[in-house]
Amino acid sequence: MLCVVALLVFGVLSIFSAKYRPLAAEAFDCTFRKLTLRKCETGLDQRLKAQITGTIMAKNEKAAGFVFKHFETLSMVFTLIFFASMIYSIYSTYNFIKYGDCYGPVTTPLSGFCPYTLLEGEHLSGANVSYNGTIVFPTPGDDPSIGPANAKVTIIEFGCLSCPYTRKAESIVNELIARYGNQIYFIYKDFPLVQHGAADYHAEAARCAGDQGKYWEYRERVLQLQDVCQNITDTADHIPILKNIATELGLNRTAFDSCLDSRKYQPKIESDFDAGVKAGVYGTPTFFINNKTIVGPKPIDAFTAVIDEELNKQ
Repeated sequence: MLCVVALLVFGVLSIFSAKYRPLAAEAFDCTFRKLTLRKCETGLDQRLKAQITGTIMAKNEKAAGFVFKHFETLSMVFTLIFFASMIYSIYSTYNFIKYGDCYGPVTTPLSGFCPYTLLEGEHLSGANVSYNGTIVFPTPGDDPSIGPANAKVTIIEFGCLSCPYTRKAESIVNELIARYGNQIYFIYKDFPLVQHGAADYHAEAARCAGDQGKYWEYRERVLQLQDVCQNITDTADHIPILKNIATELGLNRTAFDSCLDSRKYQPKIESDFDAGVKAGVYGTPTFFINNKTIVGPKPIDAFTAVIDEELNKQ
């Protein structure tokens, strides 16, 4: 069985160097004979056996004896492990290309190790939170929403209006709403992150605009101005910008300013944040699709795979 691994290894190496081509040919002949229940006549398997056990002998004589005695069994085990690893790598690569991670459309903090994520980094703004209690999935509540409350699929997003990844996910959300229409019920909950400065004020300002029926328009404008606001370190300097947006959208400034200055929606924003922590949110954006979790602005296929599965349920 070790000839199979040798065939793959030497086959790849032979592409880059001619000196490995005779070994690749030997490995092919040996593998073919093994698969047709014949003895390997090239002696490659025996040379590999001698070389491996000889190397181990220099380190530990007893271990070398064990490997020599059980070489065929061990080579079979390692060959199976090799192929299992290769299959998982292909599966993970497919998922990463299609869904943006190694695990498929649904991801959780416990999904496992993904080398692509390690190399590229997770597409989210991490939250400095710690919660060891029982996970409590979020409910729609009275947060801003689009679509009928009795839709078969409920999507709850926890986002931060100052988070670049929340902004990146906005086009995906808009596409899902356009594609599925009344089949989905979308709810947005605020999860403002401290590293984004005045993110809590941005969330509160959008809610104040909602009092005058302009929540979504105001929210979109705040997302558009992220780059400008990120360069402003003093929270107080964000307030005039937020109030100017209200003027741009034709809101009643007296009512809006009173709402924002009094921090009318601060308790509501804090309640949303607490609900996110209890739901296991560790960064923005995080989506719950009928309580199935997607973290980050994943490719559209990651969302449609879950939504279609939920819509097709009886």
